[in-house]
Amino acid sequence: MDTKLNEAVRELLEQLAERLPKRRLPAYRALGEAGESAQLLNELCKILIGRGTAVTPAEKTTLTQLLATVPAGDYDYINNRDRTLAAIQVAEQPQTTTHDDLRALSAGTHALLGRLADRLPPDRLEEYRTLSRVGEWSMLVDLLSASLVTRQIPISPSERDALAALLSWFRPAAVADLAYIRDRENTLAALNVTDKR
Repeated sequence: MDTKLNEAVRELLEQLAERLPKRRLPAYRALGEAGESAQLLNELCKILIGRGTAVTPAEKTTLTQLLATVPAGDYDYINNRDRTLAAIQVAEQPQTTTHDDLRALSAGTHALLGRLADRLPPDRLEEYRTLSRVGEWSMLVDLLSASLVTRQIPISPSERDALAALLSWFRPAAVADLAYIRDRENTLAALNVTDKR
């Protein structure tokens, strides 16, 4: 892999480091050190889009140049450059998600899972709790929404409101691959909301 290209991807990683999950940084840095520029760039795009993390206009320009330069291989986000770039949020001063924000999101998902525990299949419930523990909240909210809609699990109006609050944490454009969050209005409309359980 081109040394200059690898250095450019690693430099971008360090610019974004404060906005990325701390537990993933060692793995990302290891990819850079191993010269795996394409895989690292694909992972960066995936996490930026999945978490709705904004980049500066200059960082977006760098991403655009890198995506045009890196060979695509088997990497979805690189292969679909236009869709990837369209889904990345841009802000002059990117707002870093605070620890308080993450605590609130974690508490909200944990509380809703607790309320729904007796109505969810045990294997699903364990999967959702694992996702909550490791901070994969977008995946958790999408899968939980899918279960509630497809299984037509009865929920109360207050539980629907709690789910709506969780859905609103995520920008639809940032979760293009998570259908139930992306289409939150239809998700909420398709829930089996009842006062009787």
